[in-house]
Amino acid sequence: MINWKYCIMGVALVVVLGMIFKMMFEYGVFIGIFIPGVIVGYLVNNGYKNGAKNGIITGLMGGFILGILIFITIDFNLPPFPAVVYYILVYALLEAATSAILAALGGIFGSLIMEKI
Repeated sequence: MINWKYCIMGVALVVVLGMIFKMMFEYGVFIGIFIPGVIVGYLVNNGYKNGAKNGIITGLMGGFILGILIFITIDFNLPPFPAVVYYILVYALLEAATSAILAALGGIFGSLIMEKI
């Protein structure tokens, strides 16, 4: 079962931590995506399968928003408008796929932590 309250909280954490860690470290975006996945998986508390499902939802939505923000802040030398929309959407979809995988792994890890404690 998808717990939307924790997923929306995780999306906000993915966006905020992803941008903060991106500014601090070279590959900090990955850390900023993994940590909210662990938090969401820990809070869901229904086994590792539900932790992974909630992590995937969190990663997809948060990664899409984060991909748009990262592309806009990185690329100041933007091409004409139709190409910009295409590049932004492609980058956002790739970021969403990557963050879904990382957040799912984090969700599994967080739910396993909850089971062991």
